[in-house]
Amino acid sequence: MNNVYEIVNLARRKNKLKREITDNEKKIRDNNKRVDLLENLVDYIKADMTHDEIIMIIKNMKADYEDRVDDHMIKCAEISKTRRDISRKIRDLTEVDKQAHSKK
Repeated sequence: MNNVYEIVNLARRKNKLKREITDNEKKIRDNNKRVDLLENLVDYIKADMTHDEIIMIIKNMKADYEDRVDDHMIKCAEISKTRRDISRKIRDLTEVDKQAHSKK
């Protein structure tokens, strides 16, 4: 019985570590994107530009990123819906399988 608890504890710890790795990878990716963004911004801004021109570049970049965020949110919602549909199908199939085995 102790082995079962140990296995469960180890599995939970392993899953937690996997989530932490994923979270850190996401932070690395996000910060790399920020570095790229700032490099791009430096490339766009020229010494002879006016303040208004610089602000316009920043606003356009912001709008582009907001559009991307919206697209990712929509995609995430679609993926979540698909996952729920699959979970529902698995639950239904499991129930059908249970009923078939209980009749035997």
